[in-house]
Amino acid sequence: MNIFFILLFYYFPINASILDSNNLVTINQNNINKNLINKKRLIGLSVFSAGAFGISQILQYEQFWENRSRFHLMPWENEYKDALLADKYGHLFAAYAVSKSYAKLLEWTGMDEERRVWIGAGVSLLNQTIVEINDGFSEGKVYLGFSIGDMILNVSGAGIPVLQYYYPIIESINFKISFSKSDNFNQIGYDYMINDYESTYHWRSINIFKLFGKETKYWDVLALAIGHSVKDLDRNGGGYHEFYLGLDINWKHFYKYDIVNNNYYLQFLIELLDKYKFPLPSIRVYPSLRVYGFER
Repeated sequence: MNIFFILLFYYFPINASILDSNNLVTINQNNINKNLINKKRLIGLSVFSAGAFGISQILQYEQFWENRSRFHLMPWENEYKDALLADKYGHLFAAYAVSKSYAKLLEWTGMDEERRVWIGAGVSLLNQTIVEINDGFSEGKVYLGFSIGDMILNVSGAGIPVLQYYYPIIESINFKISFSKSDNFNQIGYDYMINDYESTYHWRSINIFKLFGKETKYWDVLALAIGHSVKDLDRNGGGYHEFYLGLDINWKHFYKYDIVNNNYYLQFLIELLDKYKFPLPSIRVYPSLRVYGFER
C-alpha cells in the first residue's frame, strides 16, 4: 500500500479538529456548502497533504531509492517475473484508494463533486508518477526502474473514480485489499505484511444488487468478492497464482441510515473501511479448491 495513503487518510481525520472551531460530531453533509469552499479547511488539507507527501518520500527513499542511478526502464520481462503481476494489482489499488479517498476529503472543504473527483485523480496520479520516476533513477533490486506497466495501472486506478462519477453503474465494483500472513513471511524476514506480496490479497468487490438494478432493504450489505494473491515467489518468474471467491461487506449500504447520510465524518470513516476486505468465508478456486472461514 502507498505510504502517502497511510499518512494522509489515517492521520489527517484525527487531527482535523485543529482546523475547525465547531463541534465536529454535529457537522453533517448538509452543512457543507457545495458552492462556497471553506478556505481555512482547504489550506489545512493542502498543508497536511504536502507534509504527508514529503514524509512518504523520505521513508521510501530510505527503503528503496538510496542506490541512485541513471534513469532507466524496467525490462519488459521483469514486469511479470518480479511478482507475477501482484505488484500491478497493488499499483491499481493504491492509485484508486488515494483518488477515491482524497476526493472524499475535499468534500470536507465544500468543493463540488465534479471538481473533487478530478482533483483526487490528479493528486493520486501525481503521487504515483513521482514514485515511479524515483524508481527509474534507482537500482539494486529487480523491481526498480521506471515501469511502463505500473504507470498504466496508476493511470487506470486514479481514473476509475472519475468514471464512477460519470457512469454510476461502475460504482457497483469496488477495489479492496486484505492481508493474511504467508507461510514464507517469517522465513524471508519481512518486517510488515504490507511488503510481502504472498501475504497480500487484492479483491474486486461487486455489489450484485446495484449492478443488476435490484432494490433490497438489507441484503445489499453483502457483496461478492473476487480475489487474487501469489505464493512461492522467487522474484524471477517462479511461484504461482491463487484466485478466490468470497463474501464481502458493502459499507455503502449504511448510507441508507440517517445517522450516516447526515454525518460527513461517519461517511469518511466508511470510505476508509471500504478499502479493506474484512475476513469472511471464501473459497480458493485456483490452483486447487479450499474453503476458508474468517481467514481471508
